[in-house]
Amino acid sequence: MEEEESEVTKTVREAVVNAFEKGEDITEKVSEITRDVVKKVLEGAEVTRDKVESTAKDAMKGAIEGAEKTKVEVTGIIKGAAEGIIEGTKEAGVKTVDLMEHAAEAALDSAKEVGGKTADIAKDVVKGVLGAVKEVLEKKK
Repeated sequence: MEEEESEVTKTVREAVVNAFEKGEDITEKVSEITRDVVKKVLEGAEVTRDKVESTAKDAMKGAIEGAEKTKVEVTGIIKGAAEGIIEGTKEAGVKTVDLMEHAAEAALDSAKEVGGKTADIAKDVVKGVLGAVKEVLEKKK
């Protein structure tokens, strides 16, 4: 039995493909796309560790699939998607570093699952984004 595709994955993938077809800069647009989708899903929902993780994974999966469909370099897509996921999580009102860490880790896990050769690049990107998130949240304390 095939697993049903997540609405987040589908939305992000289609938005990436549409932006590419319109001639937009995908590496910049993907951050905006993932931010908006993650924020929308998490706003008004009960924000649990599982919800944050699944949303982040699905958003990263959609971004990578969109990049593969459009034959765009995946490295920039992963970086933009990771930044968008973290920003969307923050904008949805998630304030704990713990949940932000789970969002970043889930994005990394999804990048590893989708494309093994991009995993090393994704790991460095997500570590950098996670470090920046920790700094931002610690300054707000």
